[in-house]
Amino acid sequence: MGERRDEVQRWTTELTPKMEERLKVQMEKSHRFSVHYSSPSVYEVRSDFSYVVNISDHSCSCVKWQINCFPCPHGLATIQAASENVYDYIDKYFRVDMFKKSYSFPIRPITNVDMSSSESATDCILPPLTKRPPGRPRVKQFKSVGRLKRS
Repeated sequence: MGERRDEVQRWTTELTPKMEERLKVQMEKSHRFSVHYSSPSVYEVRSDFSYVVNISDHSCSCVKWQINCFPCPHGLATIQAASENVYDYIDKYFRVDMFKKSYSFPIRPITNVDMSSSESATDCILPPLTKRPPGRPRVKQFKSVGRLKRS
């Protein structure tokens, strides 16, 4: 916990390093799309296929934006075409300040000095008792998918 808390203090980006790298990769992919205005906040993004992106709802017809809470390449192409700030469309949980908040409260270590070693040995969990199922054991083998029948 302490190591991560110290590591966060060195970060200078708006997003966590992994998310910054992901954004960079997605931005590179977004350059190959052509964006066409349809209606306020709704755009059509074309490449091999056509996608509908609604930047006000943070949604794309490829559904990756809704699943990952991070803009897909189609969404990024649309955000850039609309001259908007990309960081405004990325979920707040990928930001450095949220990462800092998650490590701001220390977790106190628990001591085990009070526990005696003899108590822990008797509290060992044993495997469950097993019973043999009734009837004869199965001898027939199951055929694999690639095996051919012999005549």
